[in-house]
Amino acid sequence: MNSFTIKPKHLPSTDTHLSSYLAELFKAGSGNFDQLRYEIQREYRFSGSPDISGMHFDRTKFDPVTGKGSFRVVLSMSFTFGCEDVRVDKEDQTSEWTFTVDQYAGVINFYGSPFIDSRSTADEF
Repeated sequence: MNSFTIKPKHLPSTDTHLSSYLAELFKAGSGNFDQLRYEIQREYRFSGSPDISGMHFDRTKFDPVTGKGSFRVVLSMSFTFGCEDVRVDKEDQTSEWTFTVDQYAGVINFYGSPFIDSRSTADEF
């Protein structure tokens, strides 16, 4: 499972519009965007060499009482197959994520789908 932690300037609250919050948090060109893009590219690595050109968020949920939420990232991406010199563009690819907000530490922990294949040390042989 892919996971990472972000310490944002402000945490989501009860009146936060989560899709807008995530769009700002993962604004293109930011370090947060690069981190999420890296994790999603790891998720799609078995389909070729992935390159994400755009993303937006839907199916957003957040419970401020528990500090838990989820969202789906809808992606515009392409896959490069170097040996064949082929590039394939794909629209509307998706990645499911959950998160927890730690109010005391001021961080958000993000977790990719637990069903995604993760790299194994067996891949080295």
